[in-house]
Amino acid sequence: MYKQITSNKRKSIALMFGFIFFYAGLGFVASLWVGNAAIFIAIGVAVMMVIFNLYMGDDLVVLVSGARQLTRKEEAPELWRMVENLAITSGLPMPRLYVIQDASPNAFAAGRNPKQAIVCCTTGLLERLDEEELEGVLAHEMSHVRNYDVRLMTWAAVLAGSIALLADILLRMLFFSDNRGSNPLVLVAVIVSAILAPIAAILIQMAISRKREFVADASGAELTRYPQGLASALETIAADQEPSPKLANNAIAHLMISPALKRKGNVSKMFSTHPPTEERVARLMEMAGGVPHQHESQTEGRAYAGLNLAEPADTAPIA
Repeated sequence: MYKQITSNKRKSIALMFGFIFFYAGLGFVASLWVGNAAIFIAIGVAVMMVIFNLYMGDDLVVLVSGARQLTRKEEAPELWRMVENLAITSGLPMPRLYVIQDASPNAFAAGRNPKQAIVCCTTGLLERLDEEELEGVLAHEMSHVRNYDVRLMTWAAVLAGSIALLADILLRMLFFSDNRGSNPLVLVAVIVSAILAPIAAILIQMAISRKREFVADASGAELTRYPQGLASALETIAADQEPSPKLANNAIAHLMISPALKRKGNVSKMFSTHPPTEERVARLMEMAGGVPHQHESQTEGRAYAGLNLAEPADTAPIA
């Protein structure tokens, strides 16, 4: 597991520099048609997005999802207790806890390191899962934090999105530029690069996200010693037939424990942020020796009478 953490840290750095070279490559190709200004624009976008990722990524996730922070244990005692116990077991600081008022069952973790991490659940998740299922989901999210997955996936998503933005800027520059005497092959190369670069970046991002889910499933099962709890929770989440418009957002879809964006077909699997639920469940059940989860009634306090999601939480950025 420590090898995985070290690997993720290395990949985070490599990913950052890889995308910077991606920016530079796009800028160089575009400069062949519109001039050296394209290179400076590309580098400027790259630097801006790296700084943005380092200091504002987790707060942006909270803003996009509409989550509200739990500031007192009394607001959600069972949830707080589970996360606190998992933090102690995994040797992590207690993360900030958030809840989203949404009937769709889902959860995610975010943050650039364990000290800045957040763990968030929807009210639909808290209402539908029993104690062992909920603990399995929370262990999965805490594993993302422990393995530095959240930083790697957040950086990959924002950087991939910024490449799409840069490609759009370059295409608009082509449209407004007046270089009719230039080599038309250069124009074709610029257009092809601007179209293919965002697709390649997204494919890389999705592949990273899918692999991290398998690792977090295994790590979460290791924390709880009960893999069938997470397996049952994944089946319950996947059975939800009404995806939430609030969570079905490309900016945060890769962070969810289960895809909030429903896709069908074999081709779309390449663009999926998560591996198939059936495959994840099969791996977990193999770890459990085929013993299924025995459902229990939800524990008292699951209604969270003290939780007022209508009140805005203090989500000031943490340096």
